Amino acid sequence: MKNPAIFGVVMLVIGIAIGWVVKPTPDTGKPSLAVVSSGKPAALTPPPTASQPTAESPTPGKRAIRPTEAPKPATGTPTAEQMDQAKAMQSQMAKKMVERQRQKFEQQIDSLTENLSLTEVQKSKLSGWLDERLKSFETLDLTDPSSSEKFMEESKLLNDETLQAQLAGTLSAEQQTALTDYQDREHRGKVDALALKNLSNLQGIIRFEDGQRDKVYEILSEGAEESLANKSKTPDIGSMFTEGMGIEMDPYGLDLQQAMTEVMGDPAQLKNGAMNPDMTKKVREIVAERIDAKVERLRPILNDKQLEAYRTELQTKGLGVYGTVLDSMDKASNK
Repeated sequence: MKNPAIFGVVMLVIGIAIGWVVKPTPDTGKPSLAVVSSGKPAALTPPPTASQPTAESPTPGKRAIRPTEAPKPATGTPTAEQMDQAKAMQSQMAKKMVERQRQKFEQQIDSLTENLSLTEVQKSKLSGWLDERLKSFETLDLTDPSSSEKFMEESKLLNDETLQAQLAGTLSAEQQTALTDYQDREHRGKVDALALKNLSNLQGIIRFEDGQRDKVYEILSEGAEESLANKSKTPDIGSMFTEGMGIEMDPYGLDLQQAMTEVMGDPAQLKNGAMNPDMTKKVREIVAERIDAKVERLRPILNDKQLEAYRTELQTKGLGVYGTVLDSMDKASNK
């Protein structure tokens, strides 16, 4: 693995549900935590200590004949067993990801067929596009950096906009009008859903006073509009694996993938090179600025106590999974 630092960060985002078992870690003698395919941590088995004899331990007071131990691999080098485990888990998670994406886009194709009265030929064109896109994911080995780069490039092509673009030149005037109306309804629905989600987060933190809720919702709707526009430019690749599993990559809408890309560049273009020690600092600065912007946006409506509670929530929980990513970057930068 020529560039474990950069590749490690990218894989942590993509493979948060796969298990980060190939990430080089120092041999500290402490029990390690592996993430299994269910997304739950595997049971920890601490190494035996002097005060905890194993079934193989000698009786106290008698001299033991210790078998010769096999040499351990160099610190930071993944073992063959770890690599095999990683490949097995990533293969299983990749299959589940493909299944979820297929179901998601098949529903989109059915919806387009119904709303635009697509012909069988038009629908077949969309289905063929989906088969071709998903086929490219099925054989990828994400423990291989080159495959990881290919995955990220392919992921950019798997979205609603690219799907609908397959119909270009085949739509009648009536179907084109229906498509425009459909896109508008879908967009408004996504904005409303994101604004309501953010409103729900706020209601879990503060108690609104009379008249505040509706005004807050208006502002959150404006923010949701901007956030969706940012996501269309910088899609969150990691969420392809985590969606539907109860793991949110950006729980408070801070556009964290965009922040990471803004500092590190396009993840699909990350190849060789050393980790820049200033990267983590810059990402955290961008996130801090976005937290300030979110809080200030609600200042005309919320009181100081409410604003402080909101700020604290964003600062402590806003990074979500990316908090782990930044910690990984910190450790890699300090090596």
